[in-house]
Amino acid sequence: MTRKIIMLCALGAALAGQTGAALAMPVNNSYIQSSANEIRGFLGSYARPTVYVDQRACGEPQSSAMACGPYTISVGTGFLQQQENSYGNYVAKFILAHEWGHSVQFANNIYKQAPMQELQADCVGGTFAKYAESNLRYPSFIENAVVSARNAADYAEHGTPSQRDYYSRYGYANGFSACMNRI
Repeated sequence: MTRKIIMLCALGAALAGQTGAALAMPVNNSYIQSSANEIRGFLGSYARPTVYVDQRACGEPQSSAMACGPYTISVGTGFLQQQENSYGNYVAKFILAHEWGHSVQFANNIYKQAPMQELQADCVGGTFAKYAESNLRYPSFIENAVVSARNAADYAEHGTPSQRDYYSRYGYANGFSACMNRI
């Protein structure tokens, strides 16, 4: 009996020490297109881009996540899976909503100086995180999304970690109109 308890404790400790990778959602074309449909249900009246998966549709040098106009978002499953593995479930949805924010900007001829263009897209990502929680019944993922955004800060183009944190949370708290009218 003692040996069985020791083995169970060791198994529990091993499981507790694992990162989110073991529990991360599998990010594939189906997951991404389903997420795009959810975002389209929320932001589709502002922009209706096509989401291209693993095609480098924007001519980007490596698969990541990028909007290159009002009608095109390009994402890579490997990049989005790595984000989910590192930061937690549904972070890929936030990233896709951020890129959707850029499509909204393109569709409305909104061109702000760096880093405000990116921070406004962070704000839009925050609005979707709140919508997903309130309307689609997802567990809150804003904290994980903020950590991902903070870690992708580059100061010049995307802003500082604290700016990315602030604008993501601002969108979450204040909604889409506030992102578009006050930023």
